[in-house]
Amino acid sequence: MPQQLLDVITRSRENLNELTARFFSDTELTNWINDGLRDVARRTESLITRDTQSIFIPAFTANTSVPVPSYPLQPNIIRINRVEFVPVNQTNQIYRIEPSTQNEMDQIWGTYQQNTSTYPRWYVLIGRPGGTGFQSFQIQLYPCASQSGNLYVYYYALPTRISDPVQDPSNYQLTLDIVEGWDDLIVMFVTFKAMQKERNPEWKDRKAEYEEAIAQMVDVTRKFHDQQGYISYGTNMLPSWLVGGGEW
Repeated sequence: MPQQLLDVITRSRENLNELTARFFSDTELTNWINDGLRDVARRTESLITRDTQSIFIPAFTANTSVPVPSYPLQPNIIRINRVEFVPVNQTNQIYRIEPSTQNEMDQIWGTYQQNTSTYPRWYVLIGRPGGTGFQSFQIQLYPCASQSGNLYVYYYALPTRISDPVQDPSNYQLTLDIVEGWDDLIVMFVTFKAMQKERNPEWKDRKAEYEEAIAQMVDVTRKFHDQQGYISYGTNMLPSWLVGGGEW
């Protein structure tokens, strides 16, 4: 069952034997909850998201007076998992675009980055998530698409920060951004942070429990299934561990 902010505040207070606010305000607990959500998302990369606002890529025509186009990305990206290009009116054609860097691409695009093709093959990232102006986070494609299409970006996202519920009580009913079934990690995080502030030496034990749970979450949520990976090798399907790792 998805957990709301009030649920986690209540459970955290139970762990701290503080059913009513004495030492820790709801504002402070909410700040720790936000920090815990972000720590879990960064370390487990479990909030896999497809950009709900697909990026429309208009057909490009080379022009020496026009800069190479790049397109804005969402500010809550931790790391990109996959990028696809889908031509307009051809939704059955999905082209995966491979990641690269500007220095590596110099071996491919040379000195001319405006070459066109029916679909892009590589992408490079510019700037940083949350950046503005010349630091804004953008994606550049190569070759430039000669037909219009949509770019779908799959990425690991940061959770949405919850504002102070004391200032706006409706925030108590907001649902936490975390994979279902792992909300107890946030209670653990809040508990050891509060104990740290109290200078309670037991915080080290609670922190160890949290770290153990984080490691387990990484293992379980990495693929969200327990099946063996296979790779096609000729007419056979071989386990990925057998043909991977550069041993062949």
